[in-house]
Amino acid sequence: MRVSSWSAFRLFRLLFPHRVLYSSTSSDRFSPVSALYPILLLRMDKVNTSNSLHSKPFSSSAASRRSGRGRGRDFGKGDAIVREDDRIDALGRIMTRILRHMAAEVNLEIRSDGYVRVADLLKLNLTTYAKVPLRAHTIEDVKEAVRRDNKQRFSLLEENGSLLIRANQGHSIKNVTSESLLKPILSTDEVQVCVHGTYKKNLESILQYGLKRMERLHVHFASGLPLDGEVISGMRRDVNILIFLDLRKALQDGMKFYISDNKVILTEGFDGVVPTEYFEKIETWPWRQSIPLQQKF
Repeated sequence: MRVSSWSAFRLFRLLFPHRVLYSSTSSDRFSPVSALYPILLLRMDKVNTSNSLHSKPFSSSAASRRSGRGRGRDFGKGDAIVREDDRIDALGRIMTRILRHMAAEVNLEIRSDGYVRVADLLKLNLTTYAKVPLRAHTIEDVKEAVRRDNKQRFSLLEENGSLLIRANQGHSIKNVTSESLLKPILSTDEVQVCVHGTYKKNLESILQYGLKRMERLHVHFASGLPLDGEVISGMRRDVNILIFLDLRKALQDGMKFYISDNKVILTEGFDGVVPTEYFEKIETWPWRQSIPLQQKF
């Protein structure tokens, strides 16, 4: 423990109010720290001895309970402990990435409807964001990750004694086909609204070039507004621009639309683009203020 000169001097005055302390050095200046050091050590030793008589051994589990972080099972040793909730969440994140974008890259066999064998998935030599190898996870962990996913990104399928899994939408893998993965929308009666959520910073480019699917297979639309209770996927919660599509006109002109198991509306557009002529209206969110379709920036 380091003690400043001023703190030592104040402590000396409190302990010995009637004594005068003077220490001769080469410069004949007052040096309270050097003079008080033996006294401070003695006093501190008494305090520490007293505290040690009443102290309890440190317990990481007790600390977790006090800090409110002790819920769920823990895995690992020492500083590498990972809570079960974190393990499962990290598993869900890496499954999303593999099933949407990485299957071919990691030599995972994927069908045209997006399904892969869970047993094959768990054999991959990859590590999750929680630093847990995929091989350390079980089929039950996969089922739990699917159950917990609040956007219902996955589907499970039992087939010929094997469990299969797929991402419901969001793919960039080329051999996954829309017809195999999704249900086609043939009439506007099948959906009440078709809306794309984006951000104001993107609006100038969108009004100039239309909505592009970018690296994915489809442009994504939601079947309702962000706060609608039944809308669980299709747009981010923090969007500030809503682009409503004239679905009837788009269908009449031959644009193909599909809906995923988790109710996301998807289209390849025409050559990967949904032109602005199919925009019905644009509004800010959440204020619902109208933005002209021909707005200049």
